[in-house]
Amino acid sequence: MEAKNINPAVQIENDFESHGFAVINTPILSKEIIDSFNNMPRDQHSLSRRRHIRLSQYFIYWEEGSWVLALLPQRKYVQSAKHIRLAEAGGVKRHRDQLEIDPTLIVAKIMDSLTLAKSGQYQANVNQIRVVCDHEFKGVTVPEGPHRDGHEFSVIAVVKRHNVSGGVTQVIDPKSNKIVLETTLQENQAILIDDERYIHYATDITPQTDHTGYRDIWVVEINKWENRSYGPTHEKKASQCL
Repeated sequence: MEAKNINPAVQIENDFESHGFAVINTPILSKEIIDSFNNMPRDQHSLSRRRHIRLSQYFIYWEEGSWVLALLPQRKYVQSAKHIRLAEAGGVKRHRDQLEIDPTLIVAKIMDSLTLAKSGQYQANVNQIRVVCDHEFKGVTVPEGPHRDGHEFSVIAVVKRHNVSGGVTQVIDPKSNKIVLETTLQENQAILIDDERYIHYATDITPQTDHTGYRDIWVVEINKWENRSYGPTHEKKASQCL
C-alpha cells in the first residue's frame, strides 16, 4: 500500500476494518475541557523535554444506550519494556496525576468508531498531553521513536495546535518499514490504529514564530478487560523485556 495523505477525515466504516487504521472527526469539546490542558503538571520522568501530562484509567462497559467509564483506582503507569525501549519509559513505573475533567465524550466516540462489541468489557488508559516547543526545548512528540504501544488499539486525538508546524503522524508497516499513511491531524481529528498490526510515530513540532508553541492531544489505549494494561499482573509482565 502506498503512503497517502488524509485530510479531511476518512470515515471509520470505510477504512479501519480493511486497512487497520482510520482518521475520524471527534466531538467539539467544552471550553472547560480545552482549558484543562493549561493546568497539567510537568512530566517529571521526561525533564529533557517540556511535556505536561495527566492520566486516568477506566473500566468501560455499555449500559442503557451509552458507554460508561468507571474510574479505576490510581496506580503507576507502566508501558511494556518489550515494545518501549526508551530507558525512561519501558517497564518503568511512572506517576501520573489524574484527569480533572470527564473524558467520556471523546472516549465514547472512539469506542463507537471501533465498533467494539457492546456485550464486552474494556479497559482504557486516557493520557492528556501537552508538548511544548520554544527556543529552549525541542517539541519532541514521540521520544520512543517509531513504536507499538503494546495494546489492541492506540488512538491519538488532537485537541489544539498553537503556533506550531510539524507533528505529522505516520503509520508504518513493521514488516517492510514503509509508511502506509502520513497525515497532519488537525484540531478535532483522531487517528485509530490497530496496534497489533502497525507501528506509529509523529514528527517533532517547531514554533512558527519566536513565541512558544504547543500541541494538545489525547492518547487513548484500549484493550479488552481480560487483556487490560492495569493492575499488578500487567505491571509485572510489562517490566519484562522478552
